[in-house]
Amino acid sequence: MNSESLTRAVASATLALIAPVVCASVTTYDFAGSTNVGGKTRQFTGVASYENSVSPHTVYFNGNTGPLQQGFRSSYFGSVIQLSISLQGGESVTTAAGGYVDVNNIQQAEPGSQVPDGLTAQIYAGPASGTINGIAISTLYLAFLPIQPSFSWDGLDSYLGGNAESMLQDNPGLLPSNIDPALTGTELDSNIALLAPSVFLGTIHHSSQGTTTTVNSITSFELRVPSPSAALPLATLSAVCLRRRRRLL
Repeated sequence: MNSESLTRAVASATLALIAPVVCASVTTYDFAGSTNVGGKTRQFTGVASYENSVSPHTVYFNGNTGPLQQGFRSSYFGSVIQLSISLQGGESVTTAAGGYVDVNNIQQAEPGSQVPDGLTAQIYAGPASGTINGIAISTLYLAFLPIQPSFSWDGLDSYLGGNAESMLQDNPGLLPSNIDPALTGTELDSNIALLAPSVFLGTIHHSSQGTTTTVNSITSFELRVPSPSAALPLATLSAVCLRRRRRLL
């Protein structure tokens, strides 16, 4: 093998090793808001990012038990990279990577149910570490709700060869555990937060009085756009990734 062939072989092997990484797509949000955990209002800024090319695990709600009525939930496990807040005047709360994103597409909901009819999403990360007003926070999550669902029963009618709504009501097991998210309308959309009329930060802490969940307001939420200097390398890597996939097919 001559030096040129060796160089090509090394380059090809290197591309094969890094392909799973460079093919990933990361969505990042910058947000700000306020919290009154501990009875003192504090302002904060935060960052949330997740890898949005993870395959989901989808489950079907058969509508027989409340508050969740007939619809779907897709969980993207291991896709959260970062979820953290920094409070003005000090203190912060961070989470370990490796959380998950839940996207709920509820087609029917009982009046007064906890989950509204429509599309909702929650971003959870690993255990939280940090304090707000000296109170240790155990869980940090972002929630978006409600959003008009993109789902139509027509896709599942064709997939299952009949009236999917009726068939699944009678036999939820007909829905495969892993199903194409485009079929159920639960795909991760980088604009999902921008479409939600309500976005909030949830915090959970424990005390001698029990467990407390606080809904903290979000005042601004922006999708972070890659800088122009980073756009070209990412586009180049995407093209390489696409060519590599075609060769493997």
